[in-house]
Amino acid sequence: MENKIYALMGAQASGKAAMAAQLLDIGIHFIPVYTTQDFSIQKRTRYHSPRGRLFHTVPREEFNPMDFVVEFTHKGEYYGYRKDDILNSLRDHTISVIILEIEGLKPMSKLIKKKLETIYLMADYVTLVDRLLRLGYTNDEIKYHLQYAENNKEFDLWKICNHIIRNTCAKETALIQLLSLMGLTTLLPQEEFDQLTK
Repeated sequence: MENKIYALMGAQASGKAAMAAQLLDIGIHFIPVYTTQDFSIQKRTRYHSPRGRLFHTVPREEFNPMDFVVEFTHKGEYYGYRKDDILNSLRDHTISVIILEIEGLKPMSKLIKKKLETIYLMADYVTLVDRLLRLGYTNDEIKYHLQYAENNKEFDLWKICNHIIRNTCAKETALIQLLSLMGLTTLLPQEEFDQLTK
């Protein structure tokens, strides 16, 4: 089996961090995002989410010299994916997962070509707004994130991703679909299958 990186893509609140955290919990290798944003100092409910485990905070003076495949800014904070993390994960792990923003798709595809599988987590506006409200976002912040997704064509990513998971129901359902795409599910023996379908 060829080593691959599975990139989770989608708009804010589509479930990228939640899915990545669940995969990390069951032992799937995760490639971190480096950022100057310090999630630990945030007091709001939203930052009790798994982001603190998935994003590595570095001071601004340390961020610039790092060797990134791609880096970008969002709301005045810097984000990047380290080239060594990408290449080492392909060397050392059969399956790795990354949260990939739209800015990173082209450079990442160029770097690792056919070893990148993109998965679009699709969620409708109602689901996104509901999740953002539950995370403690204000109406203005929700409007900003939805407008950002529109402007950056995040809602159109399904057209160019390898796979699509509609992430609007139970987290377990989306996780099972994700594991299946990664080849981490197995067929039941016929006898067990027959018992389940009676």
